[in-house]
Amino acid sequence: MRLAYFPHLLFLLGLLPLFATVALRTSCLGVGKHKGYQFLTPRVVFSPQKRANAKKYNQGVGKNLNEKLSAVEENKNKEIDGKHISSVMSYDTGDTINIEEIKKILPHRYPFLLVDKVIHVEKNKKIIGIKQVSANEEFFNGHFPAKAIMPGVLQIEALAQLGGILCLKNEESRGKDNLFLFAGVDGVRWKKPVLPGDTLVMEVEQISFKPILGVAKLRGCAYVGGHVILKVAEMTFALAR
Repeated sequence: MRLAYFPHLLFLLGLLPLFATVALRTSCLGVGKHKGYQFLTPRVVFSPQKRANAKKYNQGVGKNLNEKLSAVEENKNKEIDGKHISSVMSYDTGDTINIEEIKKILPHRYPFLLVDKVIHVEKNKKIIGIKQVSANEEFFNGHFPAKAIMPGVLQIEALAQLGGILCLKNEESRGKDNLFLFAGVDGVRWKKPVLPGDTLVMEVEQISFKPILGVAKLRGCAYVGGHVILKVAEMTFALAR
């Protein structure tokens, strides 16, 4: 009788390695519950050195992220306060254009010529100009008699005229009768009013220019006393030949 159970005993002994493997694998698993059901979830155990490295890495990432967020917030606050200006308005390089030269480039004349001087030009890149806002400007007679404020649309027009000079300085758009027409504007934001006696410093940068189509896109910003008073995300110009 005892010999009859011997094959069964051998069979059970053969299963022992399998039971040991299963037990070893499940020892690294934790048991979780969800809505009454039990399931096995992996539990990874790291060495103390790896945990320390991971903690150090996470702290570094968090520090860099906080620094970036702080810088963005600081720039945003400065911009809201009107103090976010790209640079001091003094340049040692680049061309300057006086009012007589401006009249040779633009067809505008008094009282609608709104650029008095160009103090810096980088062809196909950037242009900076000035408009001296006098108390004798005609638009102040109606805007407004009790409190004179330069109309916002004329501030955009001044930026557009400056952008037109930049476009017409491009060799591919030069021509005796060439004229860039103001075709569109997007992303306009005023921050402060422009008053009589202010010096309006304007900066326009070229985004793109397609000579074949005669279409140019620019962005601009205007300052008074180093304070941002107007930002334009995009201006579109069309070349009329």
